[in-house]
Amino acid sequence: MGTHLIPREVEGEGRILIIFTMRGFIGTLIGIVIGAIFHSIFSAINAPLIGWIFLAVCALIGFVIGQVKLPASNSLDLLKKAGGDYIYEIIIKYFKFNKTKKIYTYDKGGVKK
Repeated sequence: MGTHLIPREVEGEGRILIIFTMRGFIGTLIGIVIGAIFHSIFSAINAPLIGWIFLAVCALIGFVIGQVKLPASNSLDLLKKAGGDYIYEIIIKYFKFNKTKKIYTYDKGGVKK
């Protein structure tokens, strides 16, 4: 009887076209839609090259927001607090904070004596 590798999903996400997770793919599609709006505007004023550049930049920004995690580092204050979180999670936390002006944190370590 032979051994077989069982494919695992990382954090409950499958991969699409090798590089995309579902969130990264959706972020890229949203970026493409926004970029297509800019492309149509610039094409209407006879500047389609600028429109294609905006389309590519918006798609790249959408991919980064959906796919990339911030690294945890002690050198920068921002990376100490937000390290290990996805960029889209940080954006959601920012809008929730602006709405309520409150942040709730929970200590997993328990009570220290």
